[in-house]
Formats: sequence, structure tokens, C-alpha cells
Amino acid sequence: MQQYRFLSIAALLAGVTIFSSCDEDPEPVIIPPNESGIIEVDGGGAEYPNTAYIQFRTGTQTAVARESWDLAFSTGSDFIVLINGTTGAMASATGKTDISEVGAEEIASAEASGELILTFTNLGGILHVDDASNPLSNPVIESISATDGENEVYLLNRGSSGATEKPWKKIKITRNSTGYTLEHAEADSDVFSILEVSKNDDENFIYVSFEDGIVDVEPAKAAWDIAWTAGTSATPYPDAANGTLAYFFQDLVYNNIYTGVGVAQVVEAEIAYAAYVYDDVYATTFATNNRLAIGSTWRSGGGPSSSPAVNEDIYYIVKDTEANIYKVRFLSLTKDGERGKPSFEFELVSED
Repeated sequence: MQQYRFLSIAALLAGVTIFSSCDEDPEPVIIPPNESGIIEVDGGGAEYPNTAYIQFRTGTQTAVARESWDLAFSTGSDFIVLINGTTGAMASATGKTDISEVGAEEIASAEASGELILTFTNLGGILHVDDASNPLSNPVIESISATDGENEVYLLNRGSSGATEKPWKKIKITRNSTGYTLEHAEADSDVFSILEVSKNDDENFIYVSFEDGIVDVEPAKAAWDIAWTAGTSATPYPDAANGTLAYFFQDLVYNNIYTGVGVAQVVEAEIAYAAYVYDDVYATTFATNNRLAIGSTWRSGGGPSSSPAVNEDIYYIVKDTEANIYKVRFLSLTKDGERGKPSFEFELVSED
């Protein structure tokens, strides 16, 4: 995990008071939010290997390899487990509850149907991925039941979209006194491993890699606002299951909906970026239950006959985890022609 700080906070130095008496308790130092800056996203370059988590208040980002994890275990009151949409992972319930009973037959069936391969021709793909806009609202793995015998074994393709292809897994997840118990094995193996995963209120999710166990991925839940990544998205398509086609997209931006980060889109022709002030906030409606409120809308074009470019017609208003308001405008899709290094500017919208 790599972390970067982009702006120094000069106001911090001005706000620190040196106390001469040891008997007096120093007052807490309040760090004011950064007022503005430009951030070059560390997506990792042309192969876009990273997810970059960004916090406006501190002007920092944390870059994490997309393929460094496989499952994300919710730390809320629910018992929900997500698959890794940033690698195009897909999963399917087997109808069985004993992990030792799942193997060659289920693999052959899934491979023959192509149901666990994320492609534009997989019209049933949406049934095998987490909801792209709000994964906890509709995960592909059913909520983990308190009754062990109700929890099915799932066949998991770990995803190879812009990531290394890895062996498929079979998994079964149950509850324990502090969180979850994960059983997993390679899909055609009778030898499985067990991992205990405890919840932590400071995190949105606890992340697990089948190779490395519990791993650091997302920063603490109050320590990021938006994230740039590649990942599974969805679009209306009449011929697909549920009228929705799942597909992989390179330039997604998530907002941290599980800690209340809201986003609104503003049309430049209606209110110019430079003209947006705090009074405009009162008429701004923030999306707080759709992590794709920015999504792919910040760029336009792209396809067989054209290259994508920044959408210059819109910008965004972001309410961060501490209710600070920022306006955000994307500036570039590449650096020196290389993809995976977009940039944007941000500015605090203050009441003054």
C-alpha cells in the first residue's frame, strides 16, 4: 500500500500552541481542511493496476493493487460479503452446503455456460456480480445466515480483467461470535483452509486474500472520500438478464457511500465552476446511496474509432466524511499520453 500527501497544511503550524505549564492540559489541535489542490491519481499506469483512495481534507491518496484481495467482509450490523469487482470477479451459488461436495461437476457446468466470465456476450453476467452502484444492497453472495446449514457453497472466479488469472475457488462462509468463518479451497480440490474474520468498527470492510489472509486495502472508513479504479459496472441492455448488462470499465470513480460521502453533478453551462459558491449548496442534492454518482460520467467518448477524453461539460460537488463541501473538476485522462494517471482539481466551498 502506498500513501501520498499532496499539500502541506500550513495552518496546522499556526494553530499549535506551546504550553509552558505542565499542569495545564493542552487543547486538542484542530486540523483545518485543505482549501484547494490538484491531484494526479496513482492508478499505476497503462495497465491501471491500482485502486487509489483519496481524501480531500488532507490532500492524500492511498494506492492499492486491485488484485491484492478477493473478498470484503462487511463490518456493519449485517453479515454481507462482497467479491472483488475491481478484477471482474464473479460468483455462483452451487445449491450445496457441504464444501467437500463441490468440485469437477460444478466447474464443468460453469465453464460450459460461460456464466462466470465477465464479457459483453455474457447476458446473464449481472446475476453473478455485486450491484455496481451499491454492493451491500444486492450482493451476489446471499447474506450470511445465523443458521450454518442455510449458507451455500459458492463457486468463485476471482477475475482476470486487467489482473492476473488465478485458480477458481469454492467458498463457504458462516457466522462466528466476532464476525465470520471462511472455508475455501481450489475449486477442484478436497483440501480446504479455514480463516476467522473479526469485524472492526473503524473499517467499512475487512479484506481477505486467499494467499495472504487478512490484508490492508481500503483506508479507515472516515479516511477517504472518493476512489479511482477499474471495475465492474452495469448498463441498461434489453436482451440481458434483468435488462442490465454487467461489463468491465477502466475509469470508474466511487464515492464512499458507507461513510456518508455525497456527490452531486453540476453542468458547467448552468453554474460555472468558478462561480459555484456556498449559497448554491442549499439547492444541491447529494447522492449518498450510489457510489457511481461520479462513476464514468467524468469522461466521454472512447470506442473503436475514438479515444476517451475528459468530459468538460460537468464538474462535481462532494460532501466529505466531515461534511466539508468541495467542488471537483477533472483535468486530464492521461499523463504524457499514459493512461491510468488522470488528474483533477478540488476546492473547498466555504461559508465565508
